[in-house]
Amino acid sequence: MRIAVLLPKDRTRPGTLRLLDDAGTPMLAMPCLGKSDNAKALENDNPTRDPTKPWGDTPAGTYRPAKVRRFTPEHATLGPYAIPLIGIGGQALEAVKGGRTELYIHATRTNDGGRGEDRLIPTYGCLRIEDDDMRALVEVLGETMAEIEIAQMMERA
Repeated sequence: MRIAVLLPKDRTRPGTLRLLDDAGTPMLAMPCLGKSDNAKALENDNPTRDPTKPWGDTPAGTYRPAKVRRFTPEHATLGPYAIPLIGIGGQALEAVKGGRTELYIHATRTNDGGRGEDRLIPTYGCLRIEDDDMRALVEVLGETMAEIEIAQMMERA
């Protein structure tokens, strides 16, 4: 299986995460957000949220095939499940070389101050999806390793 993500250049807008089977047929599709928290990025000397630097937006590129990590007890900020993002190509590899670690695909809204807002909120550089979508992704993936590719839309001429 393969996880293919397409993010807009304007990271305040959500992109789309698709889970594809081995033949490339879409199995699931869901909104996702690859934007870093502005205040946290500024606080950590990355005011432009450069994806290749710590605290930036989610880097585009190729990631090491990964499977779902399950946390018991539930992780305080990631929730019960997360998929590790370890860059091996493109911006993702540049980010690893620049010291970026601990990136994941995850859900939960713990960063919204407990408001429970019905929107995807920025992370510290991870890729965020809705809680129900994460549960569906975990159910379909099971223990399968998934290839992961994140791309950013090109600007229109």
